[in-house]
Amino acid sequence: MEASRKPLAKIGGRRRMPFSGLAIAWRGTPSLDDWVAYIVRTKSKKFILADHVSERKVKTLLSRLKTMSKKEVEQLAKG
Repeated sequence: MEASRKPLAKIGGRRRMPFSGLAIAWRGTPSLDDWVAYIVRTKSKKFILADHVSERKVKTLLSRLKTMSKKEVEQLAKG
């Protein structure tokens, strides 16, 4: 007889960066390397900043993005 497992909890968030004015969203599962961070856009597709990374890398990226300009953030997403 198999024991049923609870599904893993997903966490997500959204923050507007003060200097660039861009909205950055992220989501993932704690203790797994499946986190993604992206620039939220309404008209065009999403620019992905980080994909399949740890929660720590996403949080570090968010703190770095606070002081970057809009042009620098978009260049980071495309590169």
